This record gives sequence, C-alpha cells and structure tokens, in this order.
Amino acid sequence: MKNKNEAFLDDVGRFRDAMMTRYLFSEAIYNHMLDILSALARPVTFRKGELLQHQGVPAQSCYWIMSGVARTAFITEGGAEVTLRFAAEGEMAGAHEDVLAAKVGLPARSFVVAEQPVEAYEFHCPELGRLMAEGRLSFEVSARFLEYNLKKQARRTYVVGSVSARERLAAFREEYPGLENRVTQKCIASYLGVTPQYLSQLSRRREPANSLKC
Repeated sequence: MKNKNEAFLDDVGRFRDAMMTRYLFSEAIYNHMLDILSALARPVTFRKGELLQHQGVPAQSCYWIMSGVARTAFITEGGAEVTLRFAAEGEMAGAHEDVLAAKVGLPARSFVVAEQPVEAYEFHCPELGRLMAEGRLSFEVSARFLEYNLKKQARRTYVVGSVSARERLAAFREEYPGLENRVTQKCIASYLGVTPQYLSQLSRRREPANSLKC
C-alpha cells in the first residue's frame, strides 16, 4: 500500500504541466512546492452541497481539487448570492482574500461549496504561513498563487463591469471550458450577474441581447 506522500504525488502528477503553465512555476519551484506540500496534504471528500468554507468564519484551509467542482460565492446583505469563481480538477479552491483576512482575525466574506462531489487535498493555511516565515517554503510559491488570483479577479471585474450579457457568457465559457454542463444555470447566472431565466433565453438565442435583466 502506498503511503500518503506517494498517493499525493501520484494524484497531483496528472496536473503538473497545467499547474506550471497556470502559475508560471519554474521546475525547481514546482518540485520544491510538492516536496513541502506532500508532508502536509490531507485527503478530504465533500458531498454535493457540502461547504468547504463557511462565510462568516475565519478561513483556515485551501484545497487542491482532484475531482469534482467547487464554487466560491457570498451572500449579500440583501440576500442575493454572488458567485466569484469556480475550481475543477487540478485547480485550487478557496478564497485567497479570506485567508489573508484570517491572519488578522477577520471572518471570511465568502463560502466555498461543492457543486459536484469533491475529492481534494486540504492544506492548513496557518501552517503554510509558518513554513514561509521560517524560510522552509519559498515565498515565491505564495506570490505565484496570489499573482494568478489577482489576474483572474481583474479579468472577471472587467468582464462583469464593461461588456454585454452575451459577451459575459462567452467569457465564462472561455475561462471555464466544459464547466457549463457540470454546474446549474443558477450558479452560472449568479456568476454573470443575470437571472437564471434570462440566462436560459440567452443560451438559446443567437441574436445580440438588447437588455440585461439582473
């Protein structure tokens, strides 16, 4: 039987090329990261609808998804649900901004929920922070994740704030290829900032949308 470290390295090996490209890791930094994370990784599973992170509670963990889909979102004061991002196989689920807030004792503004059954590896963020402070985990690892997340957040802000509903849907499909058939229209609508009913109409039509129903 394989020990936990071997199982982790086998599982994440499927995503090596994608991770190096996505986060611009050098081979040396990527191997360094795996060496550290293999000792910390804890395999976890979540049923569909189960929360990986609770809104209003300090965020302590991040997750490397091996299978399934997780969604990061928040509930506004008015009760509306806003989806920020999705994570599928090979991607990291969680809210970097909430992890940073937790360092100063602030609660998470977002929740993370399994939209499909999720198998993942969990990492305790305070432990990762301690290893960076001690110089055992390169700060470049965290910097690459932060840089990627900031770029992704900037792209979403631009799309939601400056283009039509049809263009937002096209941008979603480009950002998350194949995901449209794995999550509900309600989730996608809350990401795009439209109603599920309007999204259904938008998905069927080919002519440009004349209005946006929010």
